[in-house]
Amino acid sequence: MFFTVQRKLWANRILAVAFVLTVLAALGRAFAAQQVCRDTVRLHILANSDTLPDQLLKLQVRDAVLDALPAALATAPDAQAAADILRANLPRLQSAAQAALRKAHSGQTVQLRLEHCHFDAKDYGTFALPAGQYTALRVELGRADGHNWFCVVYPALCVAGATPHYATGAQNALVFGRYQVRLAAWDALQKALHR
Repeated sequence: MFFTVQRKLWANRILAVAFVLTVLAALGRAFAAQQVCRDTVRLHILANSDTLPDQLLKLQVRDAVLDALPAALATAPDAQAAADILRANLPRLQSAAQAALRKAHSGQTVQLRLEHCHFDAKDYGTFALPAGQYTALRVELGRADGHNWFCVVYPALCVAGATPHYATGAQNALVFGRYQVRLAAWDALQKALHR
C-alpha cells in the first residue's frame, strides 16, 4: 500500500513537471514563430484569374521580378534593411514586371507595394513557415483574383544561389528542422508505467 501511494505521488509529480515543460516548449515555439514572422520578407504574386494564360503570365512576371531583385538584398543584415532595399527599388521592380507583361503582349496592369499581410502556415517541402503577419512585396496582376505564388526573399529562400538562414537557432529549427517536441520526463514516465 505504501509503495502504491509513493508510486502515484511520483507519477503525479512527473506529470506536473511534464505539463510545465510542455507549456514552456509551446511558449518557446510561439516566440520563435513570432521572430520568424518579424525576420522574414515574403514575395507574394497574385494572378489576374485562375485561367491558364493568367497563371502562366503570373510565372513570367515572377521570373522577371526575381531577376530584378537587387543583389544587396542577399546581404541585408536584417529584415528591416531588406524591406528598405525593396522599398528603394520598387520603381525598378515595377518596371521589370511591366516589361514582362509587354513581352507577353498582355494588357493587364501590375501594382507592386510593400505591406504587412497575414499568411497561413505553409510547408514548402524543404522548409515551413508559421502563420502570422509578415512584411511582403505584393505584386498584383489585373484584378488579382487568381491563385497566388509566394516565397521568401529575405532570408533568401527563393533566390537562386543564396544560403538562407535565420539569426537564431530556434528560428532555423522551426523553419528548417521540423520541430518535434518530445519530453524526456514524459518518455521516462511512459516507460515506468509500462514495466
